[in-house]
Amino acid sequence: MINQPGAPGSPGGGPGPTAGPPVPARLRPVTAAGPGDWLSGALRLGPGSLMWAPDSGVSASPVELAAATTLPDQGGGGRSRKQAMLVDLQTPAGQFQLDMDPVLFEMSQELVAEEAAKRGGPAADPGFG
Repeated sequence: MINQPGAPGSPGGGPGPTAGPPVPARLRPVTAAGPGDWLSGALRLGPGSLMWAPDSGVSASPVELAAATTLPDQGGGGRSRKQAMLVDLQTPAGQFQLDMDPVLFEMSQELVAEEAAKRGGPAADPGFG
């Protein structure tokens, strides 16, 4: 659950709202030339925010994924079991692949949007539909 106001890690109680410790997750950019190298980092959840942040020493910018659009399978004919654990995403920062179960990613987007709505903040559009 995402922390309540006044609790450690929330407004008035610490550095900011989070759902707990960051969740390790790899991300890679996808360009016209194909997918790039995997970048190690972590997902940080907060009301209205699902931010991928690079690990220390990784040369990359954070990417907001709360409103990312999930793209259909780009392979054109089903994926292997390993590829089925990838989420193809379109964000304002570009196209990416996230090494995460697609159902878990969708649930994470819904969670951060619901928490933002409960707090009266802007709910991120998870890009479904």
